[in-house]
Amino acid sequence: MSAPSARFSSLFKLLGAALVGACSVFGSSLDHFTEGGEGGGGTKCPTGQTACGDTCVRTEQDPNNCGACGTVCQGAQVCDNGSCADACSGGRTDCDKSCVDTSSDPAHCGGCATFCTEAETCSSGKCSSSCATGQTQCGASCVDTQTSDQHCGGCNNNCGTGKKCQAGSCVVSCTTGQTLCDGACVDTQINQNHCGKCGAACPGGQVCNAGECKIACPGGQTECSGLCKSLDSDDKNCGACGNACQTGEVCSNGQCTLNCATGETNCSGSCVNLDTNGSNCGACGTACGANQECSGGQCVIACKTLLNQGVSDPWGFSWDGLERPAGNFAAAKQTCEGIGGRLPTASELYRVSATQSATVGQTIHTNFLWSLVPYNATSHVRVRLSDSNTSTQADTGNLNYRCVCPPPLPKPYVGGNCFGPAGTACYGLDSDGKRYNVDVQDRAPLSKGAAIWECAFYRGHLARPLQLAEAIKQGIGQGSNSWLHTADEVHYSNGALVSWKDNATWAFQYTAGLNALSWSGTTDFRPFRCAGVNYDAGPHPVSVADEYVGPLGGYKGETKDSPAAVSWVEAHDTCFTRGGHLPTAAELGELIQQGLPGGSGTWLWTSDQEGWNGSGFLVAIKRWTGTDLSHIYAYATDQNWSYRHSTNPFRCIYYPVDTAFTGPASTACAGGCFSVTPGGSSGAKMWFDSFDRAPPAKPLDAIDVCRKAGGRLPSERDLTEAIRQGLPNGSSGSILTSDLEIGDGSNGGLLVGVVKWSGVDKTFTDQYSTYSNWGWAYNALPYRCMWTNELR
Repeated sequence: MSAPSARFSSLFKLLGAALVGACSVFGSSLDHFTEGGEGGGGTKCPTGQTACGDTCVRTEQDPNNCGACGTVCQGAQVCDNGSCADACSGGRTDCDKSCVDTSSDPAHCGGCATFCTEAETCSSGKCSSSCATGQTQCGASCVDTQTSDQHCGGCNNNCGTGKKCQAGSCVVSCTTGQTLCDGACVDTQINQNHCGKCGAACPGGQVCNAGECKIACPGGQTECSGLCKSLDSDDKNCGACGNACQTGEVCSNGQCTLNCATGETNCSGSCVNLDTNGSNCGACGTACGANQECSGGQCVIACKTLLNQGVSDPWGFSWDGLERPAGNFAAAKQTCEGIGGRLPTASELYRVSATQSATVGQTIHTNFLWSLVPYNATSHVRVRLSDSNTSTQADTGNLNYRCVCPPPLPKPYVGGNCFGPAGTACYGLDSDGKRYNVDVQDRAPLSKGAAIWECAFYRGHLARPLQLAEAIKQGIGQGSNSWLHTADEVHYSNGALVSWKDNATWAFQYTAGLNALSWSGTTDFRPFRCAGVNYDAGPHPVSVADEYVGPLGGYKGETKDSPAAVSWVEAHDTCFTRGGHLPTAAELGELIQQGLPGGSGTWLWTSDQEGWNGSGFLVAIKRWTGTDLSHIYAYATDQNWSYRHSTNPFRCIYYPVDTAFTGPASTACAGGCFSVTPGGSSGAKMWFDSFDRAPPAKPLDAIDVCRKAGGRLPSERDLTEAIRQGLPNGSSGSILTSDLEIGDGSNGGLLVGVVKWSGVDKTFTDQYSTYSNWGWAYNALPYRCMWTNELR
């Protein structure tokens, strides 16, 4: 193997491993490495490269200019043939976030950063003076023009995003589950123009659902025997088609009951909201006209009539069929709200894109569009419909956009709030009294802060690892094998990730090479799923001092920091006495994003375990100043960690309460049920096994046992509260919790928090070694289950 030239070697030491972007520095003498040609503007670039400012780059592999100048791949993403992705495809290799073909790339010949000399080409992964038979020399690369995505049919003919080279021609490359129809990749299960198969278009008034054309119902309604019905309020189809209420009953929130819920009116046996019901607008029997909708109890011109060549999707949304001219974020938002609509969220854009349902976006729609989702205080998330790419854009910049007229969002986490195929977006969990739904499909890749914002927008919360594990064991269906953000902080700058594909072989553990559990930075862009309560429970039922009620999600917080800094366990005790709890980092962050006032810039305790840093056990702490609607979970700025024995101020959180749940049957608990009641008069309560369960189990098996019993595996916070309230029969053994943590550099794995105590120990402090530790997720340990009527 030839060594790099001395000239290039010295420059490499100065500039780092990447060759991308170097052509303006090296001038024409680097034509050997950059394959010849010129760029636009004032910078002359070799063929196959693009001028981004005064630098020449290969946009098919530059992670800072991926697909177009200025498009930066977030976190651990790589630039793969012009698109940011989680991993390289087509046999390409990740070389410092650039996906390269090491069989032909002269800067990575046979391996990353293995350079050929100026007199050599890279052929079959080796530096050579000539190309092998059947290969063509393109610049300094030897390629097969029949299969090379960058040189398809001839040198420098790049197939680009969404296409691959077959027999010397660029053809559309469809992902698993999609079909190539008329040059676009579509999901024939939900595509209007290709329903069930290519060319099978649904007639007007129908949508494609599960590969069949069915009647198209307005948002919030469901097709029942050829008619559109509101399952939330129709007394003949209450909660499900054909489920009729008894005489004297009314249908409220999908349940037959004797009385309508607060804010609803009984109109001929149906409980309706007179502010939004088109058949009973402002008063029973007052129906709006064909081009009207009910808003604030008044019939107004329907938003969808003001769209730019409006089109509909299978989820009941009406969209601008054509993009609106570019504007900054504030102007775009104002325009959409001015017609009675709004900007779409990132996941709404994502699911109608060419690579998902293709119901609005096609491969020709290559402009980035504004979404409603904030990234930080000065930028929002943008989405490209041609390939579902998500990234960020400064609010002062200009982007095209599409307005959307959405159906009303339900108050509970049901129906259109969940993410998945139209009509089947929610998956009901058996755990926690069957009160929770979780998304059926992954949402658009976002940063963790943006994911938490989007979940709250839909009246849900970012799913915890525990909830995803419960869903997988219950049988939610195959996963995408992508790493998903979750609501568990495991390190000062990292959150827990969950990934799965095959439910049967999935294991709740960290193992190199096995996609199950891992971690990454909170600002990395990754898919995620939301979870939430499946009925409208309202907020915490009683008033608390200095309370703040979050407008979404049902959480209640406090407007002031505690007057004194205290230890972590003292903060637990104080919140519990008040009738609340010390919040998790995700819960506190969610309230901050919804306007929790009075941020002092002081670090506050949370209940998230963050493991061991070589000196002691730590937990997550958070801070913000004033009101921070774009809190992004960034290390040092927003989030850090602190030793448990340190002192910090805190705020408490208070959950809605299901007062109808009076606890599990005594036989469901190991050795009977031990109940724990927080202070105050909310009726909140928790129940625990009185003895450790036998035999010991691995975490996933313990999670499944508790799920099947209608409860959950408790967190370290839950057990700390219960032990300090007298949880009996401590065995001195390490008891599993549902908290994930990261070890120090010498351990380097993702572990499960454990606690231990003897007999009854109300002095339990959860300090390292004496009371708490951690264990590998593949070890079998004792455990206890818990139940609660708090909705969290």
